[in-house]
Amino acid sequence: MKARFKYRIYPTPGQKYRLAKLFGCVRVVWNDSLACCQEKY
Repeated sequence: MKARFKYRIYPTPGQKYRLAKLFGCVRVVWNDSLACCQEKY
C-alpha cells in the first residue's frame, strides 16, 4: 500500500502573481515542445 498526502497552500498576493507568471511560462514551453513533437511525427 502506498501512502498519499494532500497539501493545500494559501499564497500571499505577491506569491499568487509569481506563481501565475511561472505557470504562464511553463505553459508556453509545454505548448512549443508539443508542437515540435507533432511536427516531427
